Amino acid sequence: MKTGSVLLIAFWVVLLLYQHMQYPQVRLNPISTQIFHPFDTRLHYRIGEVDPRFELSHSELQQLAEQAAHIWQRGTGQDWLVYDPHARLQINLIYDQRQVNTTQRLSELQQIEHTQNQQQQQQQQIDGHKAEILRAQQTIQIKQNAFQHELSQYNSIVEMVNTHGGANLELKQQFDQQKQDLEQRKAELNQSVAQYNQLVQQSNNQVQNYNQTAQQMNQSIQTYNQIYAARAFDKGLFNGRSINIYEFENQDDLRLVIAHELGHALGLAHTEANSYALMYPILKDQNMHEFQLTTDDRLLLQQNSSWKKFLNKFNP
Repeated sequence: MKTGSVLLIAFWVVLLLYQHMQYPQVRLNPISTQIFHPFDTRLHYRIGEVDPRFELSHSELQQLAEQAAHIWQRGTGQDWLVYDPHARLQINLIYDQRQVNTTQRLSELQQIEHTQNQQQQQQQQIDGHKAEILRAQQTIQIKQNAFQHELSQYNSIVEMVNTHGGANLELKQQFDQQKQDLEQRKAELNQSVAQYNQLVQQSNNQVQNYNQTAQQMNQSIQTYNQIYAARAFDKGLFNGRSINIYEFENQDDLRLVIAHELGHALGLAHTEANSYALMYPILKDQNMHEFQLTTDDRLLLQQNSSWKKFLNKFNP
């Protein structure tokens, strides 16, 4: 009886050691789970503290965490993680200056995008004014050509009549009426030219204001990029016992941050080879909305067991 108990204990010890070597993530599971469910190699997690200033409920965070866990399952066909309200590993949303800065950054970005939209509308107005100016220029040119043609005809007829002794009273009245009509048309033409010049000046002022605004906007964008450049993952942190999330932009962003930190909880390090990978240290190029594991992420999982890591130390 005593020998059987010793053998049973030895069996459990060997099994636990094998678990910890082959599946390092189970170390974070409760001892009871490791003992009573020795073949459950999934990492158990739960939702811990959720600061209300994030305006996200406990159940909403749980749903996002399950979606983040599903990224690993969908990319490998294997269940690596499971929600467990009694798990040791907990996911927390901790509000601090980082989220304040993120909120401010998003506000500044929204303002930049709003101004850019306004500039696009201004550009459309400028293009419309340019087309209007071109049409006005063409109309004035046609009127000027017609006026010059009629004026030339009038002067030729008057000169010819004067050469042959001058005009009688009736013809003189006709000349006076034609001259009056030409003067009226010239006045109208001058008014059209004045309106055209005013339109050109307004367009030039609009272009000048647009260019000044564009220059200021480019400076704002440059400053924004300098202040808020893409940086290594510090939105969340896996500290060996829990996952603490400190900042996120939206739910798509939060889902990916949780998935990244769950990767660390599984025992994975960063990969520097692929900027599209989930475990890449900078959140920049990844597809936030419909992310899929990359080959580099799956390779990290394949090399994750402690036994393989130990053997790799002796590989040339």
